[in-house]
Formats: sequence, structure tokens, C-alpha cells
Amino acid sequence: MTSSFASYFLLLILFENLFYFQTSSADNASDEALIMNICRQVQDSTFCLNTFRQNLHTHPYIPTEVTRVAISQSLQHATNNRIFIQTSKKNSKNKEVQDLYTICDSGYGLMISFLQDATLSLAKKDYSALENSLPKCPRFVTDCRSVFGNKSTPELLDRNRKQLDLVLMANIAKGFINK
Repeated sequence: MTSSFASYFLLLILFENLFYFQTSSADNASDEALIMNICRQVQDSTFCLNTFRQNLHTHPYIPTEVTRVAISQSLQHATNNRIFIQTSKKNSKNKEVQDLYTICDSGYGLMISFLQDATLSLAKKDYSALENSLPKCPRFVTDCRSVFGNKSTPELLDRNRKQLDLVLMANIAKGFINK
């Protein structure tokens, strides 16, 4: 009698593990589809995928969490980029280049403010406020890029490229939130 119960119990555990693996695989596939859909729409899809994979820790991925990660990473990068811009401005001896950094500094300052607003809006589930904050952010990055033109440094170009991808990721991800 014990032997048949043990066999039944082992069969039940095997079935449960198989079901869990299939469900887990389906969740992972839909998670990957969500972030792949977002990352296909930015310049550097590898950077996008790595950002999400390093910062999304729970499955299944839900659009609000994906959006939160994109906004928080964008805010973190914007803050670091603004520090870089302020330091570069301070170290520059060229008045024209200092003026260009001043324009970028102002834009990044405004972007940080909008990203902070977006963070609060998402936490409060105020999606209309989120819709007002995020779409303005790409403009500040493109303004910084265009104002420098051919006077930009490779590091500033790379920072702006990543920043633009991050704010685009946040904008795209917010579109998946059911309002």
C-alpha cells in the first residue's frame, strides 16, 4: 500500500513540476515579448535589453513595473549626465563651449524635473499626468545633441544616445499600461 501511495505522490510531484515549468516558460516568453517589443523601437536594442534584464527582478513583467524601471533608469542617467555636463562646463576654457554646456545643463535640469514628476505620477497611478511628463523628455536630449553639433565629444554623444533610448523606453513602456 505504501508503495502505490509513494508512486502516486511522486507522479503528482512530477506533474506539478512539469506544469510549473510550462507556466514559467510561458511567463518568461511573454516577458521577453514585452521588452523585445519596446527594445525594437530604440536605437540600441542591446542596451535596452540589458537595462531591463538587470533591473527587472520579478516575473511576470507587468507594464507598470517595466515603465517604473525605464523611468528610474532614465532619471539616474539624467542625473549622472547633468553632473558630467556641469563638470565639463566648469573645466572648459572656451566660452562658446561653456555656453553650449549651459544649454544642455538647463535641458537636463528640466528633464530631471519631468522624470521626477513621472515617477510620482506612476506611483499614484495618475496616468494622465504621466502622459504629460514623459513625452517632453526626448526633446531635451535632442536639443543638447543638436546644440553641440560637431563640437560634441564622444562621451557626450554616447551619454546623450543612451539617455534618449532610456526616455524612449519609458515613453513606449507607458503605452502598454492599461489605463
